[in-house]
Amino acid sequence: MRADRYRRRIGLGAIPTGKGVPRGAELQRGRSAAVPRVLASWVAGALGILFSLSSLSAQPPSPIPLPGSVFAGPTQLVNQIDAQESDDHADLSVQFACSMRYLTNAPLNRGQSTTITLRLGPDCGGFNRTVTPEFPLVGGGAQWVRSVRLETVVPGEVTLEFTWTHEFEFVMVPTADDMGLRIRLLGVERKPHVYAAPSDAPEGYAVNLDSSQTKFDPAAVQAAAQLLGAPAYVSETDLEGHHWYRLRVGPFTTRAEAERVLHVALERYPRAWLALNDETADLTAVERAGTAALASSGPVDPTLPDAERKKILADARTAMAQHQYPQAVELLTRLLRQPEYPGRAEAQELIGLVRERAGQLAHAKAEYQEYLRRYPNGAAAARIRARLLALSSATEPLQSGGSFGAPAPTHVWSMAGSAAVTYQYGQNQLSNVPSSSSTALNAALIFGDLLVRERGQRYDLTVRADGGYTANFNPNIASSQDRTTAAYLQVDDRQWGWSARAGRQSLATQGNIGLFDGLYAGFQASSKLVLSAAAGFPVYSSYSNFDTQARFATVAAELGPYRQAFIFDAYLFDQANSGLTERRAVGMQMRYSMSGRSAMLLTDYDIYFRQLNALTLIGNASLWHQWVLGFTVDHRRSPLLLLSNALIGQTAETLPQLQTEFTPSQIQQLAIDRTAQSNTYTLSATHPFGERWQLFGYLSALELGGTPASGGVPATPSTGLDKTVSIEMAGSSLLQPSDLHFFGARFDDSPTTSSVTLSWDARFALHGNFRIGPRLSVERLENTGLGGTQMFYLPELRADWTGRWSLFELIAGYQVEQISAQPTSSETRYLYASATYRVRF
Repeated sequence: MRADRYRRRIGLGAIPTGKGVPRGAELQRGRSAAVPRVLASWVAGALGILFSLSSLSAQPPSPIPLPGSVFAGPTQLVNQIDAQESDDHADLSVQFACSMRYLTNAPLNRGQSTTITLRLGPDCGGFNRTVTPEFPLVGGGAQWVRSVRLETVVPGEVTLEFTWTHEFEFVMVPTADDMGLRIRLLGVERKPHVYAAPSDAPEGYAVNLDSSQTKFDPAAVQAAAQLLGAPAYVSETDLEGHHWYRLRVGPFTTRAEAERVLHVALERYPRAWLALNDETADLTAVERAGTAALASSGPVDPTLPDAERKKILADARTAMAQHQYPQAVELLTRLLRQPEYPGRAEAQELIGLVRERAGQLAHAKAEYQEYLRRYPNGAAAARIRARLLALSSATEPLQSGGSFGAPAPTHVWSMAGSAAVTYQYGQNQLSNVPSSSSTALNAALIFGDLLVRERGQRYDLTVRADGGYTANFNPNIASSQDRTTAAYLQVDDRQWGWSARAGRQSLATQGNIGLFDGLYAGFQASSKLVLSAAAGFPVYSSYSNFDTQARFATVAAELGPYRQAFIFDAYLFDQANSGLTERRAVGMQMRYSMSGRSAMLLTDYDIYFRQLNALTLIGNASLWHQWVLGFTVDHRRSPLLLLSNALIGQTAETLPQLQTEFTPSQIQQLAIDRTAQSNTYTLSATHPFGERWQLFGYLSALELGGTPASGGVPATPSTGLDKTVSIEMAGSSLLQPSDLHFFGARFDDSPTTSSVTLSWDARFALHGNFRIGPRLSVERLENTGLGGTQMFYLPELRADWTGRWSLFELIAGYQVEQISAQPTSSETRYLYASATYRVRF
């Protein structure tokens, strides 16, 4: 293994030896049939893609640090984001190019987006580094993720913002090696026959006309509907201990339509504002003016007790999980013959899903259409419209009789993907030395992903390829290189519940392997137990070529859900390097998720070194008066404990070379000595104030321990306790309808530095789909190491246009760093700009 893989551990800025996250047990089931005859051609095509892309890849050189610059480090902080789907959830794997310490995220566990706050590690280029914004694509996840953005909030800290295509519940956890995140989206449903990304149109737009603590007269609701030509209704919510009634019109499927109605409404309702997905209750039973009431249709049975109806629904879900589709339909039909009750909408959606998974596409479409007829504004309405869109290309005629699940079309082909091109430019300049101007960044990044799927009567075949090319126009920074994030062939047997995948891919919790070249196999042993195994060769970044020097094997099991709340993962992992044991660990992860609260516990123990690698506990809960509290407790080895850590600070570049100088036990002790321990504690809170303001804040404390002197390598001291307090207020519709403003203050104190940062970030709607967002942050930093004061000024302007299938974004910023210290002072300026165009198909 080459020495540049360890440079990042001693702050030399090389592309890291990071390993990412998720698991990808893509298990599907269905009816029996023979393997399609095109299997051989699929295998040949997939292997051709794999080896052609892998052979082109090359390990990228380290970016060259610029003298006096705070911007040295990896040019791209996000190595890859990959997605794998299962029957009821999706796993997103984020792999960074250097170590990132997870602090918190907001919203914590549910929403149409989440913003993750991360602290840059020492191998990222310095504690006060500012990064150029990045817009990474999500391989294989276009149906869930609309966009991803990474950018600097304050020097030394970044935010990673995910915007989902729909509102999801989610849980997340950092990996044991500090090099990645794993995010699980809950409630994701797989489409069994055709692949189609849901419409980009957001769900749940409404125009809030007025709010009152007393009920609105029905005549006022009817007058609003007649004036605006849209359905009007009254919703209810609790804010700060008070019950509010809100007069609204909607919902609207597009923002443009909602804004058109808003502009008309402002003449009659001056306090009107735009609302998006902020209803806290099901509006199915809400009376509306301007829409006809729906009459119940179909036979009605005598009313059953609520407990019996819940049992029938639970039995139906169990039958569906065990692929006993006729039994599931029989149970759900009993519920649909009940008089209208609050849980009937859920049964109506579920029977459509059962029909869809069984291959009865026409029946499924009929059930979904019945849901929309009865519950046009139900909680699942947008999701069902997306399913109907996906089923629109299926032309199976309605079956008049015969066995349940009659044969579907022999083969259904689908294709989806995305492509993006980004240009980035950055320039450093010391104002008191004009000739020192230097180009810090000048590169174009091209990325694309393609997923082709063939669904048969029993087997599904998938070929996927994700890759790109980075053209560095300044050879003094780094050379150009290509990258391969994924290139694999996958076969799923829906009857027996097994799945196999070969090629370059990513893995989940099984031992912190991110990318690897090799094999994966999974088996659904029961409705609550998934077994999996993987083996191959670790890939340390998407730029790496095929390398057999390191190899690994792992087995894992996932149990759950237990009591509809708990899921347990466990793994046994073994990795070797040059014939020596690199790492041998056991790990466990427990996830708990219920309405209003969730928790995640991760532990990783190395049985070879007999050392605890990581212990992480993350949780959040909704409390009184709409307060949401979250916490993180994290203890870990930093970096991840590997035998190769013994090379840090040594002249030897490989473990075999190191064996000529030290005994095996000494090498093992050197690896432990070079691996520090760190602790992180975070407490966060969110709370709405009225209808337009939201508070978010967190307290955090971080400490990186020291390492002893050994093997000729000097000791390193502990960083001491670094304490941070951050407060942000978000307000909407302050200067114009539907605008957003974020006002922030951050205070940080450590044994060597203390800083205060103030920031403002705004987003305004221009014409049509154009948006503009100015940002300004100012930081004052007292640095005892410099013996003076540093001031950072960071103005930035962002503009974007969002279409149905494409996005164009421009960002320009200008950072000024002023250092007032003895004996001299200096000023460094950094100008950066980027342009990104992205399209999905």
